Amino acid sequence: MKYTIVTSFPVSQWETYGEKFLNSYIEFWPKDIELLVYCDGYPLPDDIPKADNIKYFDLLENDDLLEFKERNKQFNGKQNPNGAYNFYEDAIKFCHKVYAQHMAFYEAKHNGSDWLIWLDADSVTYNPITIELLDEAHKIDEELGELPDLTFLGRKNAYATCSSYIGYCTTSPVTQVFMEDFVNYYNSDEILALRSFADNFVFDRLRTLHEVHGMVTRDFTPDCNDLDAFELSPLGNHIVHLKGNKKYGSTQYVGKNIDGTRYHDLCRTVQHYKRKNILEIGTWNGETACSMIQAAFNESDEVHYTGVDLFEDASNETDEKEFNIKKHHTQKSVELKLTAMAESYAKLDKTLTFYLMKGDSKEKLKILKDPALCKTYNIQPDFVFIDGGHSEETVLSDYEFCKDIPVIIMDDYYTQDEENKIPGIEFQGTNRLFNDTLGGTDRIGKDGQRRLIIASNDRVAHGGHVNLVLIVNDPTLKELPEFHRVPIQVKPRDCVPPDNIQDNVTDNLKIFDGKMVERKHWHQGEAIIVSAGPSMLDDIEKIRELQKKGGKVVCVKHSHNTLIENGIIPWGCVILDPRPFEGKSTHGIVRKELLKNPHKDTYYFVASMTNVDVTKYLHKKKANIVGWHAYTGALLELSELEGQQLITGGTCSAMRSVGVMHTLGFRSFHIFGMDCAADGKPDDAEEVDLYGKQKWIKTGILNEETNEEHVFYTTGELLALAQDFEALLQKEGTDMDLYVYGRGMVPTIFDTANYTNLPDFEENLYG
Repeated sequence: MKYTIVTSFPVSQWETYGEKFLNSYIEFWPKDIELLVYCDGYPLPDDIPKADNIKYFDLLENDDLLEFKERNKQFNGKQNPNGAYNFYEDAIKFCHKVYAQHMAFYEAKHNGSDWLIWLDADSVTYNPITIELLDEAHKIDEELGELPDLTFLGRKNAYATCSSYIGYCTTSPVTQVFMEDFVNYYNSDEILALRSFADNFVFDRLRTLHEVHGMVTRDFTPDCNDLDAFELSPLGNHIVHLKGNKKYGSTQYVGKNIDGTRYHDLCRTVQHYKRKNILEIGTWNGETACSMIQAAFNESDEVHYTGVDLFEDASNETDEKEFNIKKHHTQKSVELKLTAMAESYAKLDKTLTFYLMKGDSKEKLKILKDPALCKTYNIQPDFVFIDGGHSEETVLSDYEFCKDIPVIIMDDYYTQDEENKIPGIEFQGTNRLFNDTLGGTDRIGKDGQRRLIIASNDRVAHGGHVNLVLIVNDPTLKELPEFHRVPIQVKPRDCVPPDNIQDNVTDNLKIFDGKMVERKHWHQGEAIIVSAGPSMLDDIEKIRELQKKGGKVVCVKHSHNTLIENGIIPWGCVILDPRPFEGKSTHGIVRKELLKNPHKDTYYFVASMTNVDVTKYLHKKKANIVGWHAYTGALLELSELEGQQLITGGTCSAMRSVGVMHTLGFRSFHIFGMDCAADGKPDDAEEVDLYGKQKWIKTGILNEETNEEHVFYTTGELLALAQDFEALLQKEGTDMDLYVYGRGMVPTIFDTANYTNLPDFEENLYG
């Protein structure tokens, strides 16, 4: 088949990427494949290469393009003068590609080509392209017995396909109709009615419509889950696409990691510790390398990167041994990315140097034992990211070579997901190293080494979460980045089916008879929240003292009887549990016994989702019942609760007590008994719960000022409570004065958080 290639770029970007594209095209593409280059902006550079198979066109001679730009010049991604540039609203930027493709389609058709292939100009060819390679990619569909009309690069988790490569069959009348529709989106200004003006978004919209009407397409990258579809394409080992962070700019890795991705926290660590000499074991496609380099440049003008990988020398045998399922990339493609990045930063007077080593890390890392060679290649890492082979042998070897580097991050520490799934033991090399060799949750080693699991939301394909391990060896690095104080994340779900909860709501509302918690104006009253941790009894006199001063004591059902037995009558008791009233609680006590004798002077704040048997029982006992609605997934589905007050706070009644009292106008909270842990190590630390799962979880909280670690034994339910409290502390705009008493996880979290109560009006005004 005969092919024509088309690209386009502004002459102003000739030195940035246009020159590299053309020179590599001349070197690696067949001489009988014509390249059409549409430049917006003339004259052409004096040193632009000339070749018999390259034609140059002035894109700005296209009247339709010029008229579109003039009509819509305000749609340039800066419609809001005071706002940031919006990539998706820049119709002016992306229209050039579409008009160039439309013009080239008819040029290629006139020249007798079977295919027109669009390539972004920020691409560099580094391996020879052959007609056979292109024929294999664009051959007849075996199932349909015909050529595709269109080929493209799909992306599952992106807003649109990758438009760096598109193949148009010029002999297909269907494709010609598609091309006319494509350009007419711009000629008619219909694009301005779409939610995105980017060319690939328009392309997808049209492609989907034409597929419904019979257009045959071929997605070269149906399994691509991220933005890098080009690298998975048939040309991926021949051309590198230099886009985004490989070409320009920098990204800051400060503030909260909203999405919980581990690579953001990886780069945050590089930036936080101001690392300059980075070693990465498992370079793969160079994406993570570029991100870490950016993070380093945020704090330094000179950065060196060393990467170790098998690259193209990897084989089926090594994949099987190291549990690898990803495509391999060539060393040359990564070199080109890093070279382009170095050139971009050079314009900012910043220096990037790099050295790539191809081979088995168990051999290549021996260079770290040779000071002379390390000096020659500037391999003096102050940071290492270990993400190479996944076999236990390789993980241990990589760590052994790198164990003295000041800051270490290891990938692939696996934890269970919500369905208790986790990768098999053979994949858990990092887990075993961290837990068995380094000491697991003992986050400070005998040698002063500090360790932390950085939890992430990143999922494993067949179940589980993948997290990072941070190891800090340098004692002069005094503070850890602000990640998660609690290293094990628990995501509780409703403990009974949603339809059961919804039935409870319907039945409870009848008993509440309109007596519900409603939002009140804030006031000066003090709420005394009493949970049932072991330290509660130690502080019983303090609770009594605060009550005598006018504070309102609010308990949970597990502290209800204890308070009354000690002469403290709770003003309120918050109840949330939808589980059977006759069943045993997680503390092994029959729930009904906890409310055996409701007090006549106590308000029982019963959530509408509570098991209706509880409400019926309290009603029968003539208790003072006040209803409230807990914010939970099952209640959001009830149309009758639309517009009703839903109270947030957490997964258990102790934290919801804070939410209830806040709704009632309280802003000052004294919290007791919220230990969320056993008193010391349980006698049977290996105990399992009713479901056969290990009951006790060993975890730790590090005081970053003193480097003192507090180790606790907790349960999943109690850990969730501690996380809810931590989330309250981290929430912006929290308008509460908090005072926390006792011992255990929550008091420790509070002490290490440096939470500051709001100043008084006079104090704030007059200093």
